[in-house]
Amino acid sequence: MTRKPKSPKHPKRLELTDSSGWTHITTSLKNTHLTKPPLSEQQLQPAEIPEGQTLADLQKSHARYRSQWLSSPCYQVVQRLFLEEVIPGQIEGEGKTKGWRKIDRCIILGLGSLSNGRRSSWWELVFLESALSLLSLSSSSSPSPSSSPSPSHHTYLEAEAEAHENPAKPKPETAEAFSCKGDNKSIKVYIQDPILNALDISFLSSIGYTVLNHPSAFSEITSSTFLFAPHLEIEVYARALGGVEQPVVCVGTDLAECVDRLSTQRAKEGDDGVLRTQKEIFRGYKDVTEWKRLPGFERDDWMYFTSVYWKKPNEDVH
Repeated sequence: MTRKPKSPKHPKRLELTDSSGWTHITTSLKNTHLTKPPLSEQQLQPAEIPEGQTLADLQKSHARYRSQWLSSPCYQVVQRLFLEEVIPGQIEGEGKTKGWRKIDRCIILGLGSLSNGRRSSWWELVFLESALSLLSLSSSSSPSPSSSPSPSHHTYLEAEAEAHENPAKPKPETAEAFSCKGDNKSIKVYIQDPILNALDISFLSSIGYTVLNHPSAFSEITSSTFLFAPHLEIEVYARALGGVEQPVVCVGTDLAECVDRLSTQRAKEGDDGVLRTQKEIFRGYKDVTEWKRLPGFERDDWMYFTSVYWKKPNEDVH
């Protein structure tokens, strides 16, 4: 009889919320008995660097998570979703004016600390890297009937069903079909999170990401932006989507879920107009985009209630 391996124990997660509305989850080796910090500790600071941890340690973790992600059934489903729906959705115009929508930057909000935070942060990062590699296809070629390659004739829905029924390791050539590099030259990557510490910043810089100080990232969001912002505090998410220009592609918390939560909050607490405005932002963005819910991921729950949104054909997102 084969024994089921015991799950490793991890420090309890600590939720921190700052005055700007950011909610982060980190671990504290000194306060593992706390689920939430006392009010006197609510001021957000960069996460503590675990003693002895180095840049080389983060690089090894990165390689491990990336390898596991690329060999997962979920990656195959996500790859097909981007190839069959998100990337073809970036074609606009007709005839000689037909071309790709411009995606020249990625803004990451609230990733969390990689050196002293959630394992989910690593899974989010390697997902993001694969999405960037796929989206770069539309930034480096001309649209044509063959410009959105698919690994097979299967549809996205068929691939999702197949991944659940047959979670076998994909063929090596499939996993290697698209590189998973953070230093994609066609799309500049910016990240903003007040909890990032010096080691996090050093690692992110080493893979080509530019770390911005809060609140600089919000003013960098344009109509040519890929926004990566899963599970942000609602106030921050609304701010990211409610600017003068809105992202052409967004991976974030399901917008219908956000609207439902705001409706419940209004019913319980009333509204001074802020909640109504936030609902209008979420509904407005959902109205001008196509969307798909991300599939379940067998190793982590970060994809729950998370969707990918992309601008509808020939419709401006401003």
